[in-house]
Amino acid sequence: MTKTVSWHRLCRGRDFRVDDATVEVTFHEGRRHRVTVEEVDEEYRLTALVARRRDVADVRNLPMQTWLRNRGTALVGFRIDGRGAVVGEAWVPKVGLTAEEFQVYVRAVATESDRFEYALTGKDVE
Repeated sequence: MTKTVSWHRLCRGRDFRVDDATVEVTFHEGRRHRVTVEEVDEEYRLTALVARRRDVADVRNLPMQTWLRNRGTALVGFRIDGRGAVVGEAWVPKVGLTAEEFQVYVRAVATESDRFEYALTGKDVE
């Protein structure tokens, strides 16, 4: 069995604020986005809310826009969940994971989710 380090210890950095199951990432221009970290077997599942259903209810052709966004995004995938919200996510294997690599994934999920939120809603809500 492989020994893994708590993901909380992998998120040491001045642009991260860790709270239980979430990491709030602060961007240089003052914007923020929250990423939830869940341990699933030998991976970490990173998720971020892009927009709630009510915020994208009037977005034309949301499934196609989400699909197109996925075509142009590395490391992060987007989906519409069962409640109609748009979510960004990434899966990170624990084996051999370094703090730098984990932070790249957390920042990617936060950054891409924040950008997609703005593209869909024109707002910074999440």
